Amino acid sequence: MPHDRDARPPLEEALALRREATAMMRRVADGLTDEQLDSRTEPLVGPGRPDEGETFPLRECLLAVINGEWWHRMYAERDLAVLEDQD
Repeated sequence: MPHDRDARPPLEEALALRREATAMMRRVADGLTDEQLDSRTEPLVGPGRPDEGETFPLRECLLAVINGEWWHRMYAERDLAVLEDQD
């Protein structure tokens, strides 16, 4: 996560990073087997939240990422629709 909330990268830079992240997710998801999806993550190390030693079902982690992507798309489409209405 970026630490500079005031950063305003050029659109092309942001889109390039987005394409890289999307390609990485596709490679990971395409290579997953049912056995891997049924496994759990490695235990967390170090203090913080969630608690150290906690593990998570990999399938649920993947679904959380996909759900987040869906919501990002919904917001983007909403924002584009608002911008188009202003023209």
